[in-house]
Amino acid sequence: MRLLALFTLFFLLTSARGTAQETGSGLDFLNIGPSAALLSISEASSAASVGPAAIYSNPALLAFEDQSALDVNYTLWIADVKNQFAAVNLVNNKTAVAFGIYNSSADGFEARDRPGPSAGNFSVGYLSLSGAAARRFGPLSLGITGQFLREEVFQFRATGYALSAGAALRLFDDRLRAGAALRNLGEMESLDQQSTTLPAALSAGLSADLLKINTPGENDFPVLVTLLADYTHQLEDPGTGDFVSSDSDDPYLSFATKITAADLLFLSGGYRFGPTERPLSFGGGLTLDIATIRYALVPFSTGFGTVHSFGMQYHF
Repeated sequence: MRLLALFTLFFLLTSARGTAQETGSGLDFLNIGPSAALLSISEASSAASVGPAAIYSNPALLAFEDQSALDVNYTLWIADVKNQFAAVNLVNNKTAVAFGIYNSSADGFEARDRPGPSAGNFSVGYLSLSGAAARRFGPLSLGITGQFLREEVFQFRATGYALSAGAALRLFDDRLRAGAALRNLGEMESLDQQSTTLPAALSAGLSADLLKINTPGENDFPVLVTLLADYTHQLEDPGTGDFVSSDSDDPYLSFATKITAADLLFLSGGYRFGPTERPLSFGGGLTLDIATIRYALVPFSTGFGTVHSFGMQYHF
């Protein structure tokens, strides 16, 4: 009896749980930005400064950070899925070493192998334990990430690995950055009868400080406007993740703007063009002496709900 197929089908099609394609494609959680910093800019992050979360977007950016940082995030995804992320990036001169944990889980699903009463409840969970290293060579930085992966559906479990690599370049006194990353190359063990395909992808992007305004007078209040742009191409069948249809593997473009006031307050917004159910994103936050507090909001255009993400970075 193929209980796994029945349980998975039920998980994907249960409308009462607000089923969206975004939640049910195996390890598709690796396509979801783990932090509020990433989600607030529609994941236009190949060249963006996002702190330790660069482990999952472009590890080369870890070496461009000015300080070491600890990043902790909690995301309330749709369909009662909960994502937790924590990572630390240790910066030493031109080298950075980072470690992270990213977990996605949902429970309370009814297991059925025949019509009638359920056979009980089951949970679905995905885990990534990651380590990354990056090194600067003048304006160029190179980085690599390794992940240990684990998935669990009902009583079935599987493990695997993934590798990501990236490069980043900063120019004009760091007013312009370019980056590219190859993400999530690897394989998984079989989960019951079949192994889950990793969401491998290739992305490239730019980050540019377009405008800086200084207010006149004794009390300086500078305002910086930054534009972010990313191109992403899925290397594997995207399944039913962030895409409108299961056979839509078209590339997509992400654009975002971030406005920073006095290096203290910041607002951001992004838009993703392509086959996605969450084109818009918004965010904001506050930077203090030793910490940065962030919030991101991502509404689904199909009415499945709204994502809320909360994050805090501690700088040391």
